[in-house]
Amino acid sequence: MAAFDTLAQEMAGHGPVFGIPGGGTSLELLDALERQGTAFHLSHHEAAAAIMAGTMGRLSGRAGLALTIKGPGLANLVPGLAACWFESFPLVALCEALPAGVDWSQRHKGIDHATLVAAVSKGRYGLGEDGGEDSFSNAAALAAAEVPGPVVLELVAGEVAAEPGGFGALAYESVIAAVEKAERPLVIAGSLALRAGWTMALAGLEVPVFCTAAAKGVIDETAFPAAGVYTGVGLEKTPESCLLPAADLVVGLGLRPQEVLAAKPFACDAVNLDDAASSLVFDFAASDGCHVAEEVFAALAEKSWGQDLLSEALANLDAHLGTSQPARALAAVERRFDEVRAVFDTGYFCTIGEHAWRPRKPAHCLMAGQGRTMGTSIPMAIAAALHDRLPTVTVVGDGGIGMHVAELKLAAAEKLPLLVLLISDGGFGSVRTRALADGLTETPLLISEPSWLAALEGLGLPGTRVEGEAALGDALDAWDPASGPAYIEFPCDPEAYQAMVAGLR
Repeated sequence: MAAFDTLAQEMAGHGPVFGIPGGGTSLELLDALERQGTAFHLSHHEAAAAIMAGTMGRLSGRAGLALTIKGPGLANLVPGLAACWFESFPLVALCEALPAGVDWSQRHKGIDHATLVAAVSKGRYGLGEDGGEDSFSNAAALAAAEVPGPVVLELVAGEVAAEPGGFGALAYESVIAAVEKAERPLVIAGSLALRAGWTMALAGLEVPVFCTAAAKGVIDETAFPAAGVYTGVGLEKTPESCLLPAADLVVGLGLRPQEVLAAKPFACDAVNLDDAASSLVFDFAASDGCHVAEEVFAALAEKSWGQDLLSEALANLDAHLGTSQPARALAAVERRFDEVRAVFDTGYFCTIGEHAWRPRKPAHCLMAGQGRTMGTSIPMAIAAALHDRLPTVTVVGDGGIGMHVAELKLAAAEKLPLLVLLISDGGFGSVRTRALADGLTETPLLISEPSWLAALEGLGLPGTRVEGEAALGDALDAWDPASGPAYIEFPCDPEAYQAMVAGLR
């Protein structure tokens, strides 16, 4: 924390900070900045934050300040960096980053920052690297020097993480033999399974089949063998916590680190069918061979186990989910429609949704399952509804709703069968967990006026605010998809919102 106190002191006098924080080093820095009296302005999109900060820099003559998380946050920031680059606005963009020495391709939300920002920045520093305590001063000086422009300063988190261990010493030629030998194999399907057309093959199995969030719908999740979502961090309330220890072989289908929250070793042997480059996959000893998929599915079809164990796990999960307002809201949506698509933004309601929403088809669920990118749900939902006119409900939180809200004018113009469901706890619930746990500031994570009713009605979406599941059911019944898009605000108790993911993640 001392490093951030020093950094906050160095940043004093450069004006306010604009951006969207996460629960890592960016929140620690904001906590230090608050003690220094430096203002923070929460934006609705990172690109806007960069433009606002760059404009401050242009007017003051000193580098403006923007803040973002790593990966998708920095990617969202890039258009703003480009604008400041073209206009010669001085800007220091502070960004969360993985520790030096960690392979970004093997980490959740990982992306090559250096390559991403090379064309739209004057340089890139790391706090504690290439300048130590002077990193900010050096970055700010470079940003303001002729010709002014953006500079990226990475807030490196912690120590270098250990690489995942091995996943069993199976040679490629032994893959089929391993599946044939296994008594309790289970399958984890990545999004490759969707693209490869393995849905029918999976449906015919009698062994537990998980999918990653990016592959939701690859198997009908309303019946066995569907085991729900695999995240790599599932706690005691999730099926993965009881099924994986009971398995003697994991069969991955395009199982890649970008699609899970933690790529950690399994307790048993594992194989993975994937034709992608080795840098994109888990550290499986046998990590290629889509061409043997037919033989693998034939061998798996001879196995049968786990139905009772899975039924019990899902019953316990449903009992837990039934206490959460987002899960009950999704249940109300399911009751209202014979066939409906859900599009999820990212947040704790998405943590609930990926377990509670059990689609029958791939088209019935969309989300940023790999990047967990905030703000994607509205444009995704608009495009999906345009594609097939299937009634579509986009479930969005306080952080994601504002990023692309203007695009809803297209939904109104086209009279799309689109319902925007805002599940609101009045802030950034998942990041607030870190603030509460470590006694950090909550100020940048709370939204004083979270309602969007007037704004969306101005864009052509009639809206209503409901309290409780009964009122939500009435509002759903009142919406006619053929009449065009609509909007519902569904507020949740902030403290209950914090407790609802206990045992899940």
